[in-house]
Amino acid sequence: MMNTSILFRTRTWAGILLVLATGLIHGVEGPAHYHEAAYEGLLFFLNAAGALVATRGIYRGATLWGWTLGALISAGALMLYIASRTIGLPGLEVDDAWFEPLGVASLLVEGLYVLVYASVVIRPKPHQHLLDAGGEHSGSSPVAMNAMRHHAAQRPHAAPEPCEERG
Repeated sequence: MMNTSILFRTRTWAGILLVLATGLIHGVEGPAHYHEAAYEGLLFFLNAAGALVATRGIYRGATLWGWTLGALISAGALMLYIASRTIGLPGLEVDDAWFEPLGVASLLVEGLYVLVYASVVIRPKPHQHLLDAGGEHSGSSPVAMNAMRHHAAQRPHAAPEPCEERG
């Protein structure tokens, strides 16, 4: 099983790299889209700027605003990409270039970011003690029961020594 701090650092750096890649792709593509429609180009530039802000938040450990801003940026870009290829964006024709290389790269990093974000936000709760302060069993869920069986198998108690009969 992976150490919790290593998992945390891995998720953090994955989130930083993925949201930066999203911003970089949109920053590079912004000028071309600005010439098609000014609002579309501005959205690309805002995506790039927002990715930088989200990166700072993720690096500083701000789950609420850093990670969530990154998720809004990534999921929003993903949805707008799909909308631009299906129903079109206001004032623009439907773009039928589904497999444009930077578009596919963008979809990949945005989708991966959303998955990493979900793993950060919906992480398993810390393990609870099998016995609470009152000495009673804290839960009889299958997970807790399995944990007790696993604990018992890992730390078998020594059998009591036989008593000699006196006689």
